[in-house]
Amino acid sequence: MSQQASLFDFEPPPKNTDRLFFAVMPDQNAIGSIRALTAELKAQHAMSGRPIDEAKLHATLCVLGDFPGMPDALIKTASRAAALVADSTLPFKVSFDTAQTFITGPRHRPLVLTGGDGVVGLNGFYKNLSGALLKTSGLRNPPGYTPHVTMLYDDVTAPPQSVAPVEWTVREIVLLHSHIGQGRPYSILARWSF
Repeated sequence: MSQQASLFDFEPPPKNTDRLFFAVMPDQNAIGSIRALTAELKAQHAMSGRPIDEAKLHATLCVLGDFPGMPDALIKTASRAAALVADSTLPFKVSFDTAQTFITGPRHRPLVLTGGDGVVGLNGFYKNLSGALLKTSGLRNPPGYTPHVTMLYDDVTAPPQSVAPVEWTVREIVLLHSHIGQGRPYSILARWSF
């Protein structure tokens, strides 16, 4: 018998269990507004999806990626980038005044809040953080960015509609750890105030 391994003797690649990303999170008043708006839109469009848990409401900034464990070296360099950007940022307001469905796949239809002029500050912050991550970590994020807050997932598609603005003052950035496919709340790995 041959000592050569068969084509079927291989280790499958490790499963990604950890997603890391930077985000800003709404304050309690904004969370209350998002909750009320989600209920209103869910009824209006006859949606059945469950609203996103309050502790998971956020606007994603830069994504570090999905990993089969915690990439400590990347977390360290990305944290340096976040600290640099936070040190040169003043608090700023965000205002989301449009609700709509993003169609990102056949069964992946998040109902989200987006905005126009009210999210310009978040766009600028994204560009600064993305640039800092490229310098410290070599990590590239897409040049385009659409700030949004996901309210729920549903099969129903809601066209863009104006809504009462959901506003808050951004005073910090957080590094979130999502436990992929585990139904657990996000862990906040670090936060930087400004």
